[in-house]
Amino acid sequence: MNNNLKPILILGAGINGATLARELLLNRVPVVLVDHADIASGTTSWSSRLIHGGLRYLEHGEASLVYESLAERERFLSNSPEHVAPLELMIPVKSQFAGLVSSAAGFFNLPIFKSKNPSRGSWAIRSGLTMYDFLAGSQNLGSHRRMSQQQWKPIGFDASFVDVFSYHDGQIEFPELYVSTLIHDCQKIADEHGIRFTLRTYRRPKLNGKHFEFENLLEFDADSDPLEPSALVNASGPSGDETLQELGIPSERLFGGTRGSHLISHKPALKEALGPRGIYAEAFDGRPVFILPWNGGVLIGTTDIRHEGDPEHATASQEEIDYLLKCVNSVLPGVELQHDDLAQHYSGVRPLPFVPADSTASIPRGHWLHEHTKAPWPCYTIVGGKLTTCRSLAEHSAKTILKQLGRDVVADSKNRKTYEGDAPRIEAGQRARFVLQHLTGVTQDADTQTLAAAAISQLHAKTIADVVERRLMLVFDPHLSRSHLSDIADALIADGKLSADNKTETLDTYTQRLQSRFGKQVLPD
Repeated sequence: MNNNLKPILILGAGINGATLARELLLNRVPVVLVDHADIASGTTSWSSRLIHGGLRYLEHGEASLVYESLAERERFLSNSPEHVAPLELMIPVKSQFAGLVSSAAGFFNLPIFKSKNPSRGSWAIRSGLTMYDFLAGSQNLGSHRRMSQQQWKPIGFDASFVDVFSYHDGQIEFPELYVSTLIHDCQKIADEHGIRFTLRTYRRPKLNGKHFEFENLLEFDADSDPLEPSALVNASGPSGDETLQELGIPSERLFGGTRGSHLISHKPALKEALGPRGIYAEAFDGRPVFILPWNGGVLIGTTDIRHEGDPEHATASQEEIDYLLKCVNSVLPGVELQHDDLAQHYSGVRPLPFVPADSTASIPRGHWLHEHTKAPWPCYTIVGGKLTTCRSLAEHSAKTILKQLGRDVVADSKNRKTYEGDAPRIEAGQRARFVLQHLTGVTQDADTQTLAAAAISQLHAKTIADVVERRLMLVFDPHLSRSHLSDIADALIADGKLSADNKTETLDTYTQRLQSRFGKQVLPD
């Protein structure tokens, strides 16, 4: 084995880049992980926060993806219970036989006309859930069941629903913090094996021959040495085409992402209707909608709209907000969810493969490693991928890259735990503080400035957005106030990452960002 192997350079420190970095480090390969912004600041932060097999993928004949996803769901629940917990989901249906033929046609890829958003009746749902259970095998979440009317009638479903089924998937409240956990694990592995792991955030890579230089995007950061990698992996998600273009690496168009928007509400009537269960239902137009208990509130999603332009500027449109509100009220009319009941929204772009024209629902949800043969070193782009399969994607990608470099696979992350012991019992709304204590040792009852200081010194946070949106997760706290932001700014000042002279301007600018990007109001002091 060549112990003098140059580092592999991974561009993109989201969940796919971080899991791949860990997989390569487990195989004794040095890694430099670079992002032009913060870790987990792209697609990772904007999902529906489910770890699931992809029940609806069965309609499009993607049984192998569902099988892979269900296996990874089980690993997530076993290996990272501090992040992922089981979630029971209810599926209400409006008829007995609707959708049976079209669902079968999709699964077997038969040339039979299929409506764009077909209704699915009890027989179609039961058949899909039976296949789902079969593909899951002997996992711990149990099989689906048909709920009795005594169980589901009090929930307040619309009168058009005639039956309700129940099954389980997983929920990851904060994939942003899971990426922090992965980065923490990467450093631990590197220290154990005496190999290099370097994380460089807020750096723009520039290619000069075979070498990379990294432009600092923050004033206080030290300069980075040039790097000639042994291989390059483009893991920059829906911005992948732009990354290749900026580096001058020739490629066909690989990405054609779709925008998914979500709403968050703390309306008591909605929380009471859900209880501990989520809802996966057909809305008024036949499209699926999730209504999920989450972080002490309710998460509602999602849309699926083709997106052109910079993924970083994706924002929930008024049309999408109106649409999701109508979806909820078509399922739970008694809740009467209104605009004033919304705490905030968020939106992001999925890194889906480019498909010239078709229904967005039928765009493949799988993943692969695309090789670029005209680069000066082995070069790949990760296309597709979702939260649930990030680990298996990393394993498959590492195997391909290691073979290209003439190295054997000596380890994998199948049984790599980020938490030892039984699954912890975490109260609603407290998971972020629990994870922060697990990673940093700072107690859950610590004040905001102390928690922020730990995030800065131990978890690579460099800006106020890093701390609020991807470490302390205060962006989702309905009680976020100007004083919280001030305490975080003071922690940044104490660490030399913010000038005291710029504090007021920074707070004003960031407050405006929360309003424009999330529709979120910061409470006054």
